[in-house]
Amino acid sequence: ATIVEGELPLEPRLTPAYAVAGVILLSTGVVHTLGIKRNLLHTFLSAAYLASLCTTVLIVYIMSPPVSDGIQGAYLVAVVCTGLVLGGGATMFKEITEGLGCLLGGFCFSMWLLTLHQGGLLTSTGGKIIFITAFTVVGFATYFSRWTRIYALIGFTSFTGSTTTVLGIDCFSRGGLKEFWAYIWALNDDLFPLGADTYPLTKGIRVEIA
Repeated sequence: ATIVEGELPLEPRLTPAYAVAGVILLSTGVVHTLGIKRNLLHTFLSAAYLASLCTTVLIVYIMSPPVSDGIQGAYLVAVVCTGLVLGGGATMFKEITEGLGCLLGGFCFSMWLLTLHQGGLLTSTGGKIIFITAFTVVGFATYFSRWTRIYALIGFTSFTGSTTTVLGIDCFSRGGLKEFWAYIWALNDDLFPLGADTYPLTKGIRVEIA
């Protein structure tokens, strides 16, 4: 298929599953961003986001498009339930899992950098893996020093929350940022049509990145 220059290779749709996901991401993302002084809450959200992200990556890897609205709903239930279970478990071991907020923040920051260029800041699969891993590990490492721990948690928690909030907005605006993430991951060759050799930075995506 030939894709018109400047058009999204995968047109975003507002389905019931995306609407529910958008509400969840918006509501929890705002709480996570504003820094409400409840350490257990932030530990729960960080672990829940991380578990949900891993589940989403697995789903994107194994799914066979097109996906019906009913299957999307089932995927959403799987993602949310995994996040709730592992997020709740993380609160029982707060001393060990609190640092997940820094780890997730490093990942979100790397994804933000990768979306700053049309088609992604890096094109090679190996380069993207190393780039994301490096920022994730560095973010996690800032938790282990008493000199950086508090500031890292504040900064990375806010960045994670704002990223979550913007992804929630993208579910309703259909800007295409979440699809850009999937394009950067390059996990499923069937997800995008033939001829999708780049991903444009539309005005909507630029606003959401900003």
